[in-house]
Amino acid sequence: MIRILLIGAGAVVEELYQFPLQRLEKAKAVEVLGVVDPNESRGRQIASKFKRARAYPDCAAAFRDGSYDLAIIASPPALHAEHACAAFEHGCHVLCEKPMTTTVADADRMNAAAAKANRTLGVAYPRRFYSNFADVARLVANGDLGEDLEFTYREGGTYGWKAATDAAFRRERSGGGVLLDIGVHMLDQLAWIFGDPVVTRSFDDSFEGGVETNSLLSLVFPRGRGVMQVSWEYPLNNGLRIRGSSGEVILDNADIRTYRRKTPQGWSLVPAETSWPVDLAPTGGKRTRPAGYGPCFEAELIAMLRCIRYGEAFPVTGLQAASVQAAIDQAYERAEPLECPWLPEDEQVAARAKHWKAGQPQ
Repeated sequence: MIRILLIGAGAVVEELYQFPLQRLEKAKAVEVLGVVDPNESRGRQIASKFKRARAYPDCAAAFRDGSYDLAIIASPPALHAEHACAAFEHGCHVLCEKPMTTTVADADRMNAAAAKANRTLGVAYPRRFYSNFADVARLVANGDLGEDLEFTYREGGTYGWKAATDAAFRRERSGGGVLLDIGVHMLDQLAWIFGDPVVTRSFDDSFEGGVETNSLLSLVFPRGRGVMQVSWEYPLNNGLRIRGSSGEVILDNADIRTYRRKTPQGWSLVPAETSWPVDLAPTGGKRTRPAGYGPCFEAELIAMLRCIRYGEAFPVTGLQAASVQAAIDQAYERAEPLECPWLPEDEQVAARAKHWKAGQPQ
């Protein structure tokens, strides 16, 4: 069995990792042996869900007490580099929760540590297991939508995550707000389809000391260009639309097993075909097309286990994730106040004066 150390015992572990790990443990594919969290109560609570897991206050204590094959990093983003590098030093492969980290420098440090240890660094972007995005990435790569590709990608809604701490709302711990929460998923999906991103304009609504609840980016990729908008505050016209010289597609995250495609004959609903293994059988065994976000975590865990056992490629490597981190860095470096035309002019002026980049050297 593959021995696992969980670093972080927050909401993402409780809500999304716990149940697939319990199923994999029952199937004797893995054994969760340790849970690291400075909140001892949280650590014990998660550790109690697994047969032999022990809770530890820090990584040093966990590594003194045991040996592990895989470390799952689910601590606050600003700690990802520290925890991943410690895991590599002790011979672990690493599956790191998104965002990979909060700076390009830390991303480079993580990749260097993985290379030195000759271990895999996988970054957890479960949307890579959306069958419709996989099919459309293939369409774009094959040139089926033609040239001059343009896109709009929007995702918004009221923040409702069951956060265990306030780390997500403190820039010094999270590194940012909605862009580092939901936006990194979107940037990774766009990079999957179009190549490495470059941010040409960036707008957000963060005030000094806080994090942004809305972000708007203009982006250029090797295979396309367009606009990405993301919000923690209100619904948007959610979905990705790609237009090319030979057709269009629309993808809806609410139904990840279909997409709409426009050809000269008109619009049609297309069932997605891409699937992934559901077990550790050497030949791949049974395969699945996850129906929602939650099941993608089990597919992702199985992909990581297959990477360790059989040397199969993991969908998002540390090097690939570093290109997304570079785009995040560009977005924050170039951030301008997001215009709020519904406010009276004096309130708009006041908001611009409070923006977190106001008064900083450009």
